[in-house]
Amino acid sequence: MNLYPTILTDSVEVFVRQASLAQSLEGVEIIQVDIIDGRFADNMTISPADIAGFDFGELQLDFHLMVEEPLDYLNEIIEYKEQLPTRAVIAQVERMSSQLEFINQAKDVKIKAGFSLDLFTPFSAIEKDILSKLDVIQLMSIEAGFQGQKFDQKIFQKIKEINQIKKELELNFELVIDGGIKEAQLKQLKNLQVDAVAVGSWLWKNDKPQSVAESVITS
Repeated sequence: MNLYPTILTDSVEVFVRQASLAQSLEGVEIIQVDIIDGRFADNMTISPADIAGFDFGELQLDFHLMVEEPLDYLNEIIEYKEQLPTRAVIAQVERMSSQLEFINQAKDVKIKAGFSLDLFTPFSAIEKDILSKLDVIQLMSIEAGFQGQKFDQKIFQKIKEINQIKKELELNFELVIDGGIKEAQLKQLKNLQVDAVAVGSWLWKNDKPQSVAESVITS
């Protein structure tokens, strides 16, 4: 599986420290930057504009938008596109005004479009005619908004259901799991054909972050 180190912070200083650490990890090519607006969840982070001056080197960015209107933040990412090496923008579907417009705007500027489903949001929240257009589907194994929560085992059944739909409809999206992930869950996630995991607390609080990367990548 791929490892996407996840940065959720309201501090540019913390962002720089964690992004610099991610750059040093062998096998890590993408980091996920969490953007929260204080309305989707009772939490507030940096914005895309805040990090436009950072030297990302070879790293690519996935933005995870936990916001009231993802289109607003997509436009900000597009505005700073030359300074933000963005691979994908993954938005929570729960507050999105237009799923199709979000996808079209991302793809118009060659950014992969993804949707994220909160822990208790059913797969049916994604409009059926949208599914074939998505590059990424991310499932939250916690409730979106805060790092440090415990991984919820209910996600395993949700993954199985989505894998069945993916097979039946012959879809080709990347499946990412985000939230509370530790080494104990890696084998089962790998067996369920998860493509990548977004990891925050387990990585940043570990004395040997490279060992976390190796655990995920070699699982």
